[in-house]
Amino acid sequence: MLNKRLILTFTLSAALLAGCSTTHYIQIDPTASIQSEKLSNNRVIQVSTTTQIGNQIGSIKTGLNERADIFTTNDVKQSVNKSIVNGLRKLGFTLDQGVLPPAKVDVVITKMSYTTKVDNLKTVATLNFGLNVTVTAGDETYKAKFASQKTEEYGTLPYQSAVQKDMNELASKTVTRLLEDQNIIKLLQQ
Repeated sequence: MLNKRLILTFTLSAALLAGCSTTHYIQIDPTASIQSEKLSNNRVIQVSTTTQIGNQIGSIKTGLNERADIFTTNDVKQSVNKSIVNGLRKLGFTLDQGVLPPAKVDVVITKMSYTTKVDNLKTVATLNFGLNVTVTAGDETYKAKFASQKTEEYGTLPYQSAVQKDMNELASKTVTRLLEDQNIIKLLQQ
């Protein structure tokens, strides 16, 4: 009987020390928080989005030796592009109507990461999302960088849904800041 308890104790201890490893699959679908306006444009507006970032955006390692790799499951370029286009329409712009050559909004996703470090048994996660934009209308060009960062603390491995929610909030905040930039608005109104 003592051997069974001893074996059970060692087995449970080994399981706790080994931690667990999993994979979080998330979708990045930012939603810009833009108030409707009645802005207008004279030129057609073209929005393009690119990135060199792959679908693995980071990993989590907790103080309890839990681990999760984080991958995106959707085309983040397409979802960011859709969010910007929807935001411009909400502002009142009619993207497919106007004179040529078009005003161009070229967006590059420069940062999308979820990294962690362990401080005692507390896990500190740093989330980053960044965009570079170049807007060209006629002879004028405007370049800007938009980046957001968020820090989360937790003791155990966060759920996949929590990681997705946090990353989407950060991406939404970044896209919203891009769409609120008055220099971009002025160029697109030409």
